[in-house]
Amino acid sequence: MVTLADDHDVDQLNLIGPDGTTFEQSTVAQGATRVEIQIVFKTGGTYSAGEYELVAVSGETSESMSLEIRPDIQIVDVEPEFDEDDGYSSGRLFVTVENVGTGPSWVYNIGFRNAPYRNAPEVIEGDGVADTTFERPEASEEFLSPGTERKFLKQRGVLVIDDNDDVSCQSDTTELTVVVQTPHGDIEQPIRAELSGGYHIDDQGAIQHPCKDVQIELLDGGGDNA
Repeated sequence: MVTLADDHDVDQLNLIGPDGTTFEQSTVAQGATRVEIQIVFKTGGTYSAGEYELVAVSGETSESMSLEIRPDIQIVDVEPEFDEDDGYSSGRLFVTVENVGTGPSWVYNIGFRNAPYRNAPEVIEGDGVADTTFERPEASEEFLSPGTERKFLKQRGVLVIDDNDDVSCQSDTTELTVVVQTPHGDIEQPIRAELSGGYHIDDQGAIQHPCKDVQIELLDGGGDNA
């Protein structure tokens, strides 16, 4: 979003990319002081981080300014979801993500490596596919503008186990990695989950169950590979 002075005479805004070509442009309606230039798209065309030039065109004249547009996505918290009825863990994990950079981005998937549940949300690798559906937030809120913090929840469980797994619900621990995937790179955060309280059996027909009590610790070693 670009904010213009009340008395401006700008009729067009051009955003010049790091390669010197016009990446996006927007016509300024008469009297408008706030103009949106979309640079993040869910289907192709998302910008590359770097130094951009914003050009304000007024008839035959123009003025420009340099902008560093670079997202910095960080995982700031991971916490278990608890059942509202009985207070026990559901096996799903909330992942809180913040953009502390100067450019927008969006989260298209969150997956888990080394999760005990074999049907846990997967990380998209190469040309692979995965279920990218989120329980939270709504699709329109998957975008992260600078300074935005958002809590994400996948539809499927992560910490769900059975009697044949190497980890149990009796005061045991397991380590896994949360992977937040964006067009600008993946952000990884290793975590340790403490499991206790026995099985939370909310489906008598299931052979795998979440544990009643779960505590999450964020471990060192997180970062991005953009």
